[in-house]
Amino acid sequence: MPHGDPDPLDPMMLNGMVFETDSDEATREMAENFIDEYLRLGFTIERVRSMFDNHGFAGPHMAIQTLGAEAIDALIDEVAQRWGPFLGKRTTDQNEEGDVLLPVLE
Repeated sequence: MPHGDPDPLDPMMLNGMVFETDSDEATREMAENFIDEYLRLGFTIERVRSMFDNHGFAGPHMAIQTLGAEAIDALIDEVAQRWGPFLGKRTTDQNEEGDVLLPVLE
């Protein structure tokens, strides 16, 4: 197989899927998953919230455009309460800014 050409039989190849829906509930669940994942990685609430305003984060940015800033803020508060005592705990794999370090890439 030539370098760079995807092999459809490769079980490790990432495949994206698009599912169209008119449901705001699907967007809400997607936003909740983004919030949950990044809070669990040790990001601050402010940093998670800033992702939704950043065009570089396509999913979160689409969610804030669809649901509105108030809904996203409420969702961040809801998820943050779920993780309460664990919020702000740093792992050894983060720098002072909260970025996750990947030593294997250094």
